[in-house]
Amino acid sequence: MKKILRQTVALVLSFVLVTSLLSLTGFASDETDIESPDWTDVALAEVIDKLQLLNVKGTSSILGTDLYIEKNPDAGIGSRIYVTLNYFGGDATLFLPGNADISKLCLSWDDSNIMIYVDGKEYTSGEAPIASVNSNLTYTCIKEGSSSSITVKTMKGSSAVNPMYLELDESLGTIDAMNTDLVHETSCYGNLLYRNLNKAISIKGRGNSTWKAPKKPYGLTIYEDNTFSNKKKAELISGVKSKKWTLLANYFDSSMIRNKIALDLANQMGIGLEAEFVDLWINGKYLGNYLLTPKKDYVSYDEGYVLENDHFDETLSGNQFEFPKIQKMPKTKNMINVVEIGSKAEKAGVSIQSIQEWFGEAWDAVLDEKSENYQNYFDIESWAKLYLMFEVSKNFSCFAGNILMHRDGISANDKLIAGPAWDYDIAFGRTYFKNGVGVTIPMQMNAEGWYNDSVGFSFVTEPYTIFQGLDRHESFRKCIDQVYQKYRWAFEDLDDNAERQADIVRDSVMMNNNIRLGNSISTDFVIAPNTMGALGSGKYKLNYRVTTSWEDYVYNLKEFCKKRVMWLTDTIYNDTNNETPFIDVRSTDWYYPYVKYVYDNGLFAGTSSGTFEPNTTMTR
Repeated sequence: MKKILRQTVALVLSFVLVTSLLSLTGFASDETDIESPDWTDVALAEVIDKLQLLNVKGTSSILGTDLYIEKNPDAGIGSRIYVTLNYFGGDATLFLPGNADISKLCLSWDDSNIMIYVDGKEYTSGEAPIASVNSNLTYTCIKEGSSSSITVKTMKGSSAVNPMYLELDESLGTIDAMNTDLVHETSCYGNLLYRNLNKAISIKGRGNSTWKAPKKPYGLTIYEDNTFSNKKKAELISGVKSKKWTLLANYFDSSMIRNKIALDLANQMGIGLEAEFVDLWINGKYLGNYLLTPKKDYVSYDEGYVLENDHFDETLSGNQFEFPKIQKMPKTKNMINVVEIGSKAEKAGVSIQSIQEWFGEAWDAVLDEKSENYQNYFDIESWAKLYLMFEVSKNFSCFAGNILMHRDGISANDKLIAGPAWDYDIAFGRTYFKNGVGVTIPMQMNAEGWYNDSVGFSFVTEPYTIFQGLDRHESFRKCIDQVYQKYRWAFEDLDDNAERQADIVRDSVMMNNNIRLGNSISTDFVIAPNTMGALGSGKYKLNYRVTTSWEDYVYNLKEFCKKRVMWLTDTIYNDTNNETPFIDVRSTDWYYPYVKYVYDNGLFAGTSSGTFEPNTTMTR
């Protein structure tokens, strides 16, 4: 025990040294993979891996045994839960689901030769009391003349957040092998216990830079039985059936609710995914609060196919082709990835080559600004919705970052549909890449200005994004305004939804923030916690709090949502009754030369603004 603690302290000091020397600012999002510094891939990852290996089970080893709470459905415990040894000292924490009845729970251990005392009273396994919520109890453990003490704090998650238990058979593949596999080829197998369901599952890692973080995201596949041979849909979220599911870690969003409010908004417009928070235990070890969603390409249809626009800097693989006639950012390849071809479509002769040819025709139609033929290829209402998702959130992924799309058939009437929306943990006021001016450090975004059109270097020839191509058509711009008018109620609910989600997940976030390498609030790399400036002016000014608590992060998120939606509403409507749409200046002759001039001359108002300030903002 003491040896483990000494090793842990040494590694923690190493971690602090590494982060201090390298001025740790963070990682990319779940899917984004833009130029992470080498140390994020090597030095920090090695330290984290060593910390994890010290505590593979994540349990409290007391004189050779582990402390745990036995499965007790009557008390709200659906699977054995181990006490977790903290990395920063000799104490530990018992993480319990929000529906746990503490009065019915006792501490257990397997070694019958160990005696445990609390306040001088001896207890046997299965009888030792546990502390009340957010309180501590100290246990004195004696075995054959040796003694050790450990203080255990009890924490409970949110009552509205359901526990998810994964019971994995490590004889079929170890958790450690899965967690150290950078390419996500290693799976573990076992059972998922969630709500009243018990399903055979496999689990493996997902994501790019987030996979190197201490809290890892996962993908789940549901099977018919424990032979793990036939996949079968399961309704993990009410009304949603899927064979494949995702557990988002939300590690790089200290509010932990950005993805949820984004998916809710997109879902209200018909281009999103249902999602709900869960507290996750794997083989009794609490891993934190996650966001459960169906796999992002679950909308695939047998008669069609699913595509994804993304940027890559690696060698082109067999299921990708380069996005034709589009500008590319430095050191990246703007690609179209063929995610899945439906079985019926494949039988009908659809191939990567035929998809590439069809997409080329569709994009040529977009580039013909004098023609409306592009509407025969693109479902412009869904694309206007996704455009607005990137616009309201100022998510940098509008440039080739997890832009999902699908055709539900291959007839002339089957258009390319945008969505589902995905990956908003680095958005809504924060970004880490201000492209066009050579700045790659974390940046803070203001609440003003059109965003999709501001990504890139110039607009002289080819666009930089799908949205910039579509936005050259007046019909598409009008559709954007019409969609916003239709769903204005959903946009204006963003800040209130942030508050609702915070209320739902609050206790689980507090529990989440006490695991791993300490409080996950320290991972808010996108904006240094105490350097958030008040950007903008007038009623759009962002009056941020200094971030010393999770509540501050939630407040700042709500502040951005409120002011950003206010700007959009004021810009799209021009009278007090909010009935008459503005004429979009993006259709004027001076717009593109103006944007080019601004970018070529680096005319940004303030070093931390990703869009135009009021004195240079284009008005309608």
